[in-house]
Amino acid sequence: MRPVPFDYADPATVAEVCEVMHRYGGEAAVLAGGQTLVAQLNSRVRRPAMVVDLRRVAGLREVTVDRGILIIGAGVTQRAVEQHPDTPAVLREALARVGHVPTRNRGTLGGSLAFGDPQGELPTTVLALDARVRVASVRGERVLAVADLWSGPFRTALASDELITAVEVPLPEDSRWAFEQRDFRRHGKATAVAGFSSGRLVLALGGVGTRPLLVDDELLAGRSPEAVGSAVRELVVPAGPDPYVSTGHRRQLAATATTAALHRVLTTTPVENS
Repeated sequence: MRPVPFDYADPATVAEVCEVMHRYGGEAAVLAGGQTLVAQLNSRVRRPAMVVDLRRVAGLREVTVDRGILIIGAGVTQRAVEQHPDTPAVLREALARVGHVPTRNRGTLGGSLAFGDPQGELPTTVLALDARVRVASVRGERVLAVADLWSGPFRTALASDELITAVEVPLPEDSRWAFEQRDFRRHGKATAVAGFSSGRLVLALGGVGTRPLLVDDELLAGRSPEAVGSAVRELVVPAGPDPYVSTGHRRQLAATATTAALHRVLTTTPVENS
């Protein structure tokens, strides 16, 4: 079926979008920045009956701070988040590694999380920061931890008619955070994001399995960065044949990124956030 754009003369509301998505169910596709969807449409990988463009939906293009939480609307571009003064430094680091400036001028944080790339820089970073997503449908709204968002590679726990409306990112109270990525020809990449949250060391890994992974506290406790780096090799379990890099090489990338991130965090003097 040929895609039909959701056309409207005035800015639409989230409720209107939810109604359209409910009506079309799994046959509706959401267009945010379009960095993934447009390519899928061009290659006929996806052929939805309805394309819902979020660019003129009221309330989805705002960034606010409320009680220590950075709230990023689903329509806010990655570049706007990168340049926002309240964006945590580690999230800026991650954004700088996403594509290039022209793609970040269109791509959105919400769209990246909905895409669910297990190698993605942004899913791994917001997982480390304990972010949440606001989700809307005709049944109402709910808030979902990003740790529960992905059910597998490029798959989410969202119903076919649910829409991510915002991403909530807690602002770190501790300045000791680090983003490190190692890659093989850009596509075969492993990411480590480390930092301190409420005095607890946190480590999230991307590119090691079917979805971003939050490392257990037991693996981190009392170990040197090199020891943790060696241990995370065993966490690298590709979901299937890897077109980019061998499993052994990916394990080495993950170990190297982990060691570098932990070294940065553990050797940095904490600075109080104003």
